[in-house]
Amino acid sequence: MNTARALLGVYTPGATLWHRAGLAVKYLVFLTLTATALVLGTPVTVGVLLVLTLALVASTRAPLRLAWALPWPLAVALGALAAWHVATGAPETAVRVVGVPLIALYACRIILLTTPMPALVDALVRFVRPLRRLGLDPERFGLAVAIFLRSVPHVAASFGGVRDAARARGVDRNPFALITPVVIQTVAYARTTGDALTARGLGDDDAG
Repeated sequence: MNTARALLGVYTPGATLWHRAGLAVKYLVFLTLTATALVLGTPVTVGVLLVLTLALVASTRAPLRLAWALPWPLAVALGALAAWHVATGAPETAVRVVGVPLIALYACRIILLTTPMPALVDALVRFVRPLRRLGLDPERFGLAVAIFLRSVPHVAASFGGVRDAARARGVDRNPFALITPVVIQTVAYARTTGDALTARGLGDDDAG
């Protein structure tokens, strides 16, 4: 599982209540869980909310390895952060600074696992449509967001492939051996995407 998929999750078709619920309901659940954890912030509250959030994510019927997975860099970072606070005599702070981000992450997955990406982008376009009077083109904005979201897994997969290749050659400790190929592949992907948009008249500011 690549890093982007492990962090964000991916839409999993289904017929659960979450799949049938409106996007506004899902956002309300996300905001309620996250805001409650932030405002109250006691270890007991954070612990209960985290367990509840994990149960809600599981109720999407997505595979648990996808619903509950954490990319290992994030898991290591959160573990180190918690260990530092415990070592400095602040275990309650450790629960809060680790638990609240996890609640936000898993609550966000309820949305991402049960809502197709086009529906998310369409909702975003509707949300920013009132800004049209300020000169913002909602459709172009939505297109930019969609391209960005598609690019994240591509860049993450490129980095993973380059890292594996560098490790096989014994140069995985050389940052240039990791960064340079990823940059080249990302630029090539961006140029290909730009050419495809231009061919359809979408990259031309004077189009339409």
